[in-house]
Amino acid sequence: MHRADWNQRNGLGDYVGELAASRKSRRLSVIPRVAQSPGNPQDMLMKYIRLAIIAVMAILMATQLLDSASAQEEKVVVTDFTLSPAQENSRQLPKGWALKVWHGKADVRLIWDQSRDGKVLRMRSEKAAVSIHREVKLDLKKFPVLSWKWKVTKLPEGADARNVESDDQAAGVYVVFPRFPSLINSQLIGYVWETSAPEGTILRSRKNPMVHYIVIRSGIDNLGKWITERRNVMDDYRRVFGSEAPKVGGIALMIDTDDTLSDAESYFAKVEFKGDVLKVSAAEDLVASLK
Repeated sequence: MHRADWNQRNGLGDYVGELAASRKSRRLSVIPRVAQSPGNPQDMLMKYIRLAIIAVMAILMATQLLDSASAQEEKVVVTDFTLSPAQENSRQLPKGWALKVWHGKADVRLIWDQSRDGKVLRMRSEKAAVSIHREVKLDLKKFPVLSWKWKVTKLPEGADARNVESDDQAAGVYVVFPRFPSLINSQLIGYVWETSAPEGTILRSRKNPMVHYIVIRSGIDNLGKWITERRNVMDDYRRVFGSEAPKVGGIALMIDTDDTLSDAESYFAKVEFKGDVLKVSAAEDLVASLK
């Protein structure tokens, strides 16, 4: 695929949803320790009861902390195809998204997915390269974590991003950092499902030096399964470009098989940015430690 402008603005929209709530934490008192007579069965029984009560109260406190943290977690929902009002089994994209066909012909449409009980985006490519993109403006300092749900059912045969002549992927989620002039200077991080390059590989595109791939999945493992991914984009940007991340300007979903002249198929359900994830993780760890 040739080097091109990923930050097209015509027809793009902005759909930002924020969820915020707060709950007051309850103060818990600990039952005071009472003097015991060693070896007394009644005292031993009371001790076990007291410890059990304390353990239950600790679990309730941790669960409340988790609920509070989850409620306070803010989100920017880029898209949720499951809830899209766009007509099922049509090539009409949800509001705010634009289609770009780089090469060949591709089939991009919303279909019904029984396993998710809702609509999902299906992308099919036959010797083609196609993406959909939309404008998304946000500060990674507030929303550092990108989360998305995807499924790949067919990989482009012989594809390998490490080689310029076979630089194809079945699925990619690209975060766009616009810079002027956007055609040659915008930076992109592409989270891709590779055919050959190992998971965890980070490499620069041989076709566009401003595009860096991070291989999230590779090969046939987990083909046909819905998977939820989470990446700290702020950390990834620092790792890839060696500086603090600027504001995000857009998101693109892509399927690419034009170099290998092969076929591929992938699905997407939901894409969102999240904040305050450390708070939620800490609560989850506390609950887990008490189980």
